[in-house]
Amino acid sequence: MSTTTLVNNAATVTKLYQAFGRGDIPYILSHIADNCKWIGSGEGSLPQGGTYTGKDAVNFFIRLGESEEINAFNPVSVNNINDNEVAAFGNMIATSKITGKKVVSDWAMHWKFNEEGKVVYFQDFFDTAAAYIANQQ
Repeated sequence: MSTTTLVNNAATVTKLYQAFGRGDIPYILSHIADNCKWIGSGEGSLPQGGTYTGKDAVNFFIRLGESEEINAFNPVSVNNINDNEVAAFGNMIATSKITGKKVVSDWAMHWKFNEEGKVVYFQDFFDTAAAYIANQQ
């Protein structure tokens, strides 16, 4: 039995992170399937938190940009789990645009892809409590 992944979705995720770093949200959206379930952590507590469907994920990025300045976003490890899943780990530093307070957190992200290489599932995990506290006046 071979453990070689036929599709290198980890390379796609790396390119999506590079696009995020340069602010190229249209590139990211072009890789999201219409039925994608995009989950931003912190629903009810953070502006970008919630579940978005398909291209509506643009609102995740809009709300994130309105509430935080990303000072550093560092993917450390991007790994194919199987032909359709990727797990990524890294760290970030952000500044709340509401208070000017900084948030420093490690993060993990879970990605799933369809056969066409489009994202059908995304969920992020990070220190939402620290982000919530940083937004409090």
